[in-house]
Amino acid sequence: MDEGEKCTLILRKEHQSIENATIAIAQIIQELESGVALERRRVWEMVQSFATYVGRWHHTKEDFLLAMMRVQRGSCAEYPVCSFYAEHHRVEELIAQLTKTADQYLEEHSSERLVETLCNVVDFYPGHMWKADHILFPLADELLSEADHAVLVRQFEWINSAISSDADEQLRAIVAEFRPLAKVA
Repeated sequence: MDEGEKCTLILRKEHQSIENATIAIAQIIQELESGVALERRRVWEMVQSFATYVGRWHHTKEDFLLAMMRVQRGSCAEYPVCSFYAEHHRVEELIAQLTKTADQYLEEHSSERLVETLCNVVDFYPGHMWKADHILFPLADELLSEADHAVLVRQFEWINSAISSDADEQLRAIVAEFRPLAKVA
């Protein structure tokens, strides 16, 4: 990461990976609902990769950002930080349910619960990312100093090394297997 890089730019880039994964998940839903036989192990791996990337990698970084913003303001009651903490709690529930239903899908060969959970993910993420991109990150850029951004970038690097610096590459690789090719106009 470049010296002076803003932590919010890093998080926005990660949102692009989540957006691509969400599109791939929508494709998986469509195929499962239409009766296409997908390789169960690869679907399970996609879910595990998404869960690691979002639950342990990305949202951990956003939590650090929220904590830093809270420190700068002294309280989170005045602005949307509280709603993001609540959404992150929802993410924890979604990821837990997603992991559970993916395990059941792998063992029981029933896709109904998995499809339902995948639909919940597809329903949740576009709105969550829009709010972060258009409300949280601009507010963070206004509140945080260059030094604050530098501290957060170093914390993000630590998260990358502690969890797996290639979580992004793993997600991209498996998303590429499921994401439909862009249609040429």
